[in-house]
Amino acid sequence: MLKKLDKYRYIVPKSFRAGMNVEGLIYADENLIGQIEKDLTLQQVANVATLPGLVGRSLAMPDAHQGYGFAIGGVAASDMEKGIISAGGVGFDINC
Repeated sequence: MLKKLDKYRYIVPKSFRAGMNVEGLIYADENLIGQIEKDLTLQQVANVATLPGLVGRSLAMPDAHQGYGFAIGGVAASDMEKGIISAGGVGFDINC
């Protein structure tokens, strides 16, 4: 289901999971994308894409790996008026 854009970028289309408001974008090499496909990181990127008020895509940086709800290495920007603040997105799960 991932769409490879180039050597290091993969799109998670809105069709990946019902309710996605934006696409996901994963920055990874072939080794990392293989690991991401084995755990819940991909699903977590898609889950974040369902949050209200996101500006742009749900992102996963090159250090991405499974978290408790929001992928470690995940990034999302939210509109000040229509968006939310996600405790998982600021590292409550591993206290970073």
